[in-house]
Amino acid sequence: MYKIEKDEIAIVLRPTELDEDGAWISGELATGVALHPDAKFSDETFRQLIDIITLMGAFLEVSQHDDYIYDTVADVRDEILGEQLEEVEEIRQSAYEVVEGTDNKVIRLTPYTKTKGSA
Repeated sequence: MYKIEKDEIAIVLRPTELDEDGAWISGELATGVALHPDAKFSDETFRQLIDIITLMGAFLEVSQHDDYIYDTVADVRDEILGEQLEEVEEIRQSAYEVVEGTDNKVIRLTPYTKTKGSA
């Protein structure tokens, strides 16, 4: 479970009807806002963040009725995800080096390998 930090605000999406197996029945969505109880946003920053969140909520409503808007945003999303997936794959490939002659059973850490503690 993600914990919202003091300098974060989150848009909350909640399917309004789920069956006993957790399947989304109606396709309707409720939106909300969550923030840390000790958030210290200035009034202006808070207004700007709420503006962005309410725009995102309005997009969800408009996109249900306008295929062009939905498709345009979906295309941008797919492009962004594609770029991120390519970056992740490049990092993954450089994170480990397979030791030759080990039938891919032994790897060597590289400077890009993420570790906890000392490795």
